[in-house]
Amino acid sequence: MRYWRHYPKFLQVILLMLMVFTLFSFSSAVISFCIPPLFGVSVQEVIQFKASSSESVINANLFAQIISSIFKFLLVALLFAYLTHPQASDYLGLRLPQKKMLWLLTVLLMLCFVPLFYQFGTWMQQIDFGSKAKAELLSNQEKMSLLISGKDVASLALYLFVFAVLPALGEELLFRGVIMRFSYNSSNNIHFAILFSAALFAMAHQSVHNFLPIMLAGVLLGYLYYFSGSIWLSILAHFINNAFAIVVLVWQNKLVSPNELSKADNFPWYVLLIAVTLFISFMMLLRKNATPLPIDWADDFRAEKQIN
Repeated sequence: MRYWRHYPKFLQVILLMLMVFTLFSFSSAVISFCIPPLFGVSVQEVIQFKASSSESVINANLFAQIISSIFKFLLVALLFAYLTHPQASDYLGLRLPQKKMLWLLTVLLMLCFVPLFYQFGTWMQQIDFGSKAKAELLSNQEKMSLLISGKDVASLALYLFVFAVLPALGEELLFRGVIMRFSYNSSNNIHFAILFSAALFAMAHQSVHNFLPIMLAGVLLGYLYYFSGSIWLSILAHFINNAFAIVVLVWQNKLVSPNELSKADNFPWYVLLIAVTLFISFMMLLRKNATPLPIDWADDFRAEKQIN
């Protein structure tokens, strides 16, 4: 088998783009083919769902989200790695961190980062990027609230799987595992690789208001991967960030009712100050205990060179 690592880099980029387009198109076809017989609704009803839509339309949207996440991100990353390198799991960074305490530091770091991320997002949403961007933001928020309308534990578990587990796996493997690695292989500059992959990560979410917050989150996820040497920690961090948003939305549906949190648009200043202080402290601890990726970590022929 001739792996894609032997091809020129521009050709690998073209092949990756073709793969993204092909699997995106295939996922759309699967969704269109499966929804009518499985849920008894039309694809048009799913696209135009609103507050008055039936439960079947909402379930069909959740199904579409699952298929989309699997094909657009997870399968693209796995298939590209498999076709590019003989050690696909190593290519994607799927190795456990060398120090167990890095797991704990990642959790603590994200618990401090999440309120800062959402506060920054709230501030960005107050900026006027035009009526079209504002309408799109409100529409996306309304759709998300409609999708996450359940109030029981089973619903929460489903939402966490759909909107936290799958995106954390698929998006990290694609943007950090493939794109960040490829960028570093081409530029030999880790900071450029992290910023570039974070920018594409933000662009993929197609939100003007949330571009900067998502890009900053992508930068943090990139450095987590770099400092730990394991993409599992960026996957964990991504999951924590998304899970927080899901839990808050379910809280708003009165599964739990911390009214102050569900109604607040801004965190108190002292909460943000504490979060910033702790975030910096945990980041310093992470740097101190880092087991970073080696300089030649993205070399497609690293193993063969080490043997020779």
